[in-house]
Amino acid sequence: MTMSKTKMFKEDTENVLVRGLNSMTRACDALSDQNKRLNQDIEKLKAKVARLQDKVLVESEERE
Repeated sequence: MTMSKTKMFKEDTENVLVRGLNSMTRACDALSDQNKRLNQDIEKLKAKVARLQDKVLVESEERE
């Protein structure tokens, strides 16, 4: 009886490793998606900075 109770609660090593690998895969996918969105945001911000710099240059030329 003691042997079956212990076996019932003991997880198979392979199942633990498979679950861990699946969790790591999902985490890696989520980080990849987040990194992609952040890179897109960076590109948008670079474009915005360039537009604002052009605007500042135009305004400073108009004042002269």
